[in-house]
Amino acid sequence: MLNKFIEWANKFAAEFSERGVVAKITESEMSDNPSARLDIDTPTKVARITFWESGDYFSEILNNKTGQSMFLSHGSFDINLDFSNEFAGFFERLND
Repeated sequence: MLNKFIEWANKFAAEFSERGVVAKITESEMSDNPSARLDIDTPTKVARITFWESGDYFSEILNNKTGQSMFLSHGSFDINLDFSNEFAGFFERLND
């Protein structure tokens, strides 16, 4: 499942880069439950989605100026959804 997230995140990062937004994928070192992070830097927000092989995830958006949390979500990925639908709330808030 982690490889599917990384593939999705790479496509997303490429699309955002075309719009001048910095997006970077980082894979963890090997562990019992490896993970990958998608970090996004916009002029007003810093955001991250961390996704583990188990399907668990954590996402957060912070205001660049205040450091205040603007969005926070965690859960387990629903295999009946695609990643864009699973993280729709995250992206809505990121685009506010």
